[in-house]
Parts: sequence; structure tokens; C-alpha cells
Amino acid sequence: MVKSVRSRRPTLSLQGPLLTVIIAPDPDQKMICALCPEVDVVAEGPTEAETLQDLLEALRDYAEEYRDDLELYLSSPNRAHHWPYLQAILQAKDEWELKQLLDIRYGVLQI
Repeated sequence: MVKSVRSRRPTLSLQGPLLTVIIAPDPDQKMICALCPEVDVVAEGPTEAETLQDLLEALRDYAEEYRDDLELYLSSPNRAHHWPYLQAILQAKDEWELKQLLDIRYGVLQI
């Protein structure tokens, strides 16, 4: 006998965010900026969606570069602490899992 969809109980699994992303408009440049302060990665673009996409790519690129030169980065006093964050990025199987690591906040750019 096949169970009906109604008899199944849905479950929701949430992983707590690991990385903060601050998104802010830059009115002088008519761009949107995004900053991930835990790993010092920044991106910008004309829209929030494009900026977030660029930031995700930049995070993956940085994580892969860090992994490829692990000894160099781990001995760097200003980058050694990035490794736990970058390991989580590298373990994300797809963009959806990567986005689950993010706590997106909105702010104002002050220069």
C-alpha cells in the first residue's frame, strides 16, 4: 500500500549561519556592495542578486585558492583564522548549501 502525501510529516532541517554578509548600496557609484567580514571577501554589482552571486563565486574561488596554498595561508597571521570558514565553503555541495551558511544583513555604506 502506498502512503499518501498527507500522512507524511514534513521535517525542516536548519543549519545555523556561519558567515555574515553585509549588503549595502553605494549611492555614489550606483552599485550594491557585499562584504563577508569573517574572510575579508568583497563583491559589487548593479543589483543585489548579481552582487550576491559574485560574492558566492568569490568565496568559492578564495576557498579553493586557500586550499591549494594551504601552508602559505595557514602561516599568514591575518589569514590563518579563515580556514574553518573556508572548509565549510568547500564542503558545500552546491549553491543552495553555500547560501545556508550565510547570514545576510543589510546596511549603509559609510566612507
